[in-house]
Amino acid sequence: MIRNYLKSAVRNFLKHRSFTLLNILGLSLGLSASVLILQYVKYEKSYDTFHADIDNIYRIQYNTIQNGKKTVECAAAVPAVGPALRDNFAEVKQFTRLFPVSGVISYESPQRGFISFREEKMQITDPAVFEVFDFNLLKGNPETCLEGPNKVVITERAAEKYFDNEDPMGKTIEWDGDIEFEVTGILENVPQNSHIKFDFLFSYQTLNDRTDNASETAWGWYDFNTYVMVDPQADIVDLQAKWDLYLEEERGENWEKYNYSQEFILRPLRNIHLYSNLLQESEPDEQGDGDSVYFLTIIAFFILIIAWVNYINLSTAKSFERANEVGVRKVMGAEKGQLIKQFMAESFLINLLATLIAVLVVRLSWPGFADLAGRNIPVSYILNVDFWILVSTLFLVGTFLSGSYPALVLSSFKPVAVLKGKVIRSAGGNIMRKGLVVFQFAASVILISGTVIVYQQLNYMKNRELGFDIHQTLVIEGPGITDSLYEENLEAFKLEALKIAGVQQMTAASNVPGDEIFWTRTIRRLQGGPESSITVYNVGIDHDYVGAFDLKMVAGRNFSKDFPNDRERVLLNRELVESLEFEDPESAIGEKLRLGGDTLEIAGVLENYHQMSLKSKVASLAFRLVPSSSFYSFKIGSGDHREVLSGLKEPWEAFFPGNPIDYFFLDSFFNKQYEKDRQFGQVFGLFSLLAIFVASLGLFGLASFLTIQRTKEIGIRKVLGSTVPNIVMLLSRGFIQLVIISNLIAWPLAWWLMNSWLQSFPYRISINPLLFLGAGFGVIFIAFLSVGFQTLKAALLNPAETLKYE
Repeated sequence: MIRNYLKSAVRNFLKHRSFTLLNILGLSLGLSASVLILQYVKYEKSYDTFHADIDNIYRIQYNTIQNGKKTVECAAAVPAVGPALRDNFAEVKQFTRLFPVSGVISYESPQRGFISFREEKMQITDPAVFEVFDFNLLKGNPETCLEGPNKVVITERAAEKYFDNEDPMGKTIEWDGDIEFEVTGILENVPQNSHIKFDFLFSYQTLNDRTDNASETAWGWYDFNTYVMVDPQADIVDLQAKWDLYLEEERGENWEKYNYSQEFILRPLRNIHLYSNLLQESEPDEQGDGDSVYFLTIIAFFILIIAWVNYINLSTAKSFERANEVGVRKVMGAEKGQLIKQFMAESFLINLLATLIAVLVVRLSWPGFADLAGRNIPVSYILNVDFWILVSTLFLVGTFLSGSYPALVLSSFKPVAVLKGKVIRSAGGNIMRKGLVVFQFAASVILISGTVIVYQQLNYMKNRELGFDIHQTLVIEGPGITDSLYEENLEAFKLEALKIAGVQQMTAASNVPGDEIFWTRTIRRLQGGPESSITVYNVGIDHDYVGAFDLKMVAGRNFSKDFPNDRERVLLNRELVESLEFEDPESAIGEKLRLGGDTLEIAGVLENYHQMSLKSKVASLAFRLVPSSSFYSFKIGSGDHREVLSGLKEPWEAFFPGNPIDYFFLDSFFNKQYEKDRQFGQVFGLFSLLAIFVASLGLFGLASFLTIQRTKEIGIRKVLGSTVPNIVMLLSRGFIQLVIISNLIAWPLAWWLMNSWLQSFPYRISINPLLFLGAGFGVIFIAFLSVGFQTLKAALLNPAETLKYE
């Protein structure tokens, strides 16, 4: 019997080739797009899941409250927190701290000579890091490899980079030319789906007593990503409450003395990648976005449902052509159940072919999609059992959902009625079909609107005035290996650099725009101002920084070599002046401040500019005169930058020997902050277009249904004198009503969804209502293209052909 069902299905497919191909195309595109998106979603949600105790690991978030406001929300906590939690709460089994560092690593190789590279992915950590996390140590003892000072564990990647075929164990490397470390372990490369990435782990005791738990520094130096492992039975809400009470008892007196308070909140490791966007994240450039993942999941199901709706519409559109077949089968003794099985078999075969094609498309497009999404999603995902469970589930659900309704409609025809040419069309069936089409239209309007808004927001952020000149700026990271003559060497290097053709200006600073500032201090006015101190970000600059970046002075003056005591002065930005409650920038000039442990005089006030991207608010900044800072920025002409680099090489090697030249262009570096949003926009836009294309196939099905239903009516109207345009408008009338209804449904939904997404940006566009009108007209245009062929074909039919049996 099953064999007969399949043979009959194949014959029907061959008879209606275009119909079959249209169904397979729509379903395969819908399935492949949805599977790709859902695999991306799965990858984003897989971060840190390779740690066996992921649900028992929490990172400590550090908040500072000053003058009733939360001034700091930071992923890095203070070093005293981990020991305090473990030693005072039985629920906390262990802790570990990771302190991110960078510098020049060098090794004297017997075969290759002196090797040095600047490394950014380095951490100082406790021995317990291998107890809390499941990083795979290939060589070395996890209990002792980081015990004691000056020990380092390196990854396979670092081992190959520095030691090639040598065994690194027991060898010595240098950090910034003055600290030696013994290699005591080799680690498997950190998985890509880890929110913590590193190539070097230095032993924590290298810091000596600088983080002793009893010292005040241990409660104020917040650069340590701190993780605790808790008992699986622990009540986290209860632990947090007891921890808050402990802090109040232990630290309350100190808080009251300095008129501020601290919060240390336990955040689940599982949520960090997608739902944490704090200062000092471990990998800010790779941090995920839960909202983006949510929106893409919605698109995946939109595409799937639209593809299934297409099959239903196309099948029911063809159902009346098969009415006679159903009537004959019933007269010959076929029961309703047998007919349902027949039509479900057809759905099974169509969905099977579409699924096989979809799997092939997914495999071929996987590398391109991974590049588009900006994630190194392993191709091995296709071999995982989870992948095939997902594909099988979508196949079975699709077979049932897309096949059941057409099967019920076709099997319910009355043999006497259909053989007389009178098929009764139910109002319920019409409502069902129209409702599905309205859904397709509404989804299309939402997707078009969403895509346009995403691109408008991205363009707004990239093109908004930043408050400084970012263009034609080459940045070289300062030397890691230095000596006591560094400041004099820097000044001499600057003089030589300015002689190079194409170099217009050079300035040195501790941070360049786009580089997150970790140097923070508390600041307060000596007279007046807020009751308590304010946490402020510090930037070390030289005399030329303000001019080189075209920053605007709104009051006072810049640092100048004409004032030898300018190291005892400070520049503030307007935001900090307002936070310190000065009446205006002019009134701040000459006032004294307490910044950290120093008393400084305000020399000038700078206009606000965006140190970080427009995804962050303008921060309060204090600028100190520190000529020997670590980023060298060169304003260059429009010529070949390679000539500038070539000219810089000789003086660099002369004044900073042993240091590699690592450079970047500031505009590219700054815009990297928008890379995740750009990638989201690309993915969102691509799959929105796919969804709209798949939906247009469904509209083609609706046009087929309407024209088949009204073929004889069209013939009569043409006999009575109707023109082709009249008939096209007649056929389009009901369709236009569906478009209007779908737009009325889609507009508020699109506004709500996209307005919710925009709320995550402090600087954002206003949604223009005309955008929704444009999306609506866009859908109408796409729909007319989809249905125009069918309506025109029906209108051009010779009435003699349609009426000859009457």
